[in-house]
Amino acid sequence: MKMEILDYDHDRDFSAASRIMYEVGWLEDEDDAKAFEVEARASVGWILPIDGQAECVVFTAPGSMRHGTTDLAMTAITGVVTSRIARRLGAASKLTAHALAVGREAGSEVAALNMFDQGYYDRLGFGTGAYSNTIKFDPATLRVDRPPRPPRRLTAGDWGDIHEAMRARLRDHGSIVIDSGGGLCAELSSYDAARTIGLGYYDGRDGALSHFFFGETSGENGPYTIRWYAYRSTEQLMELLALMRSLGDQVFSLVMEEPPGIQFQDLLMQPLRSREISQGSKHAGKHTTHAYSQVRILDLVDSLAKTHLDAESVTFNLQLSDPVAGHLGTRTLGTRTRWQGIAGDYVVTLGENCSAEKGRSPGLPTLSASIGAFSRLWLGVRNASSLAVTDNLRGDAALLRQLDRALRLPQPHFGWPF
Repeated sequence: MKMEILDYDHDRDFSAASRIMYEVGWLEDEDDAKAFEVEARASVGWILPIDGQAECVVFTAPGSMRHGTTDLAMTAITGVVTSRIARRLGAASKLTAHALAVGREAGSEVAALNMFDQGYYDRLGFGTGAYSNTIKFDPATLRVDRPPRPPRRLTAGDWGDIHEAMRARLRDHGSIVIDSGGGLCAELSSYDAARTIGLGYYDGRDGALSHFFFGETSGENGPYTIRWYAYRSTEQLMELLALMRSLGDQVFSLVMEEPPGIQFQDLLMQPLRSREISQGSKHAGKHTTHAYSQVRILDLVDSLAKTHLDAESVTFNLQLSDPVAGHLGTRTLGTRTRWQGIAGDYVVTLGENCSAEKGRSPGLPTLSASIGAFSRLWLGVRNASSLAVTDNLRGDAALLRQLDRALRLPQPHFGWPF
């Protein structure tokens, strides 16, 4: 079956896109549909129609990803949904590959998404991102010995302030920003207004929101789930934790993602004891770890030109495979062929000033890798020696040890739900 890719047109396609979202269970009621409409209007999207109706839809949003202290242009794949009648036709792969090509041609150097499960997006060159730690704890046990100031109440209507606070937050290696606030607005709007909690402080320049948390409540005693939070300094983080602690008179448990660079257990009084005595309760202390994000490099030359490592230089040949070309048609953009992925031979240098050039250099050691595995290596998800065991990456032992030393990076952390 020939499948034609069309730009998403909201007036024409929203009804069909909503129908698909209901079919797969991502929309359940009218409030969900209203939130989805907000996000769809703010997104860049494409459809694959069958008999004149959209049966597969992909949405994206531009943003940035930080590597070390440098930002790279990013395409975020924010939604991929296929109807019941378009399954097993390769529609989602074809449409997502098209979205990556358009993103690269618009200047994106990397791409990111949140996966429904590991394996599917590997066929488009994505590699699994770092583990994320989710903590469930009794706020009364926080070891923060300071009184918080009275905060301001936040609602979904403050999404603009919240978006700007997220953009201006203290950022670590691997953190992302999505330029449009439509997705954030849609998510906040999807929460039951009677069951939200939003508290923050407007200490930024010209009275901007500087640090906050926002989430959903459950009953009198919780659990409360903190889905969004941001701060511009560790001092502001501690004030947010003090504010959470102040809720402990009534709230027995909070759930949140562990802040980057923090071992949250350090901030809790007797965490193991608290976990044991709460077992069997809905407030049971818990620490869960999972990897739900995936990343891939869209342009190796540009990405490495913006990469700077505190390490001795290592230079090697890279044989890079990229499966995305199998899902892209060979079409032209003006006088040149459209982006077809980045498979090929490169001479790569990693060090204070990194680089990649097309070609091979005799006498250099060779690393063979899929783009997914190399993207994981570059971002610091796992080191070369580990990826040589579990992923599609091969090289001699001496080269792997050199790469292990060169790419000693902090744990990457998106810090932005999407």
